[in-house]
Amino acid sequence: MIFEMNIEVAMERDNPFIDRREILLRIEHKGGATPGRRDIAKFLVERLGLEPDKTFIAWIKTYTGTNRSEALIYYYPDGIDWSTIEPTKRGKVISLGEEESQA
Repeated sequence: MIFEMNIEVAMERDNPFIDRREILLRIEHKGGATPGRRDIAKFLVERLGLEPDKTFIAWIKTYTGTNRSEALIYYYPDGIDWSTIEPTKRGKVISLGEEESQA
């Protein structure tokens, strides 16, 4: 089975209050499951040139019955201590520079 994935930036904005860039991705994944965080991370590094240790994938959601998903990305250009902004018990929020959590 051939897996075809198309990712595009649907929205991008700066949030000056907490010094981050917020990026909404639209993902079409024909012939396969919802892409994993590592697949999205690869896109962010290769195509958008984001640094992995300054990037957070907040969530990925798939629309029921479709091959379309969205992902929300937070990019902190000056770096950040994640615990000061992101909830500490969000098991599905990972830094691209770290291993995925087991939660």
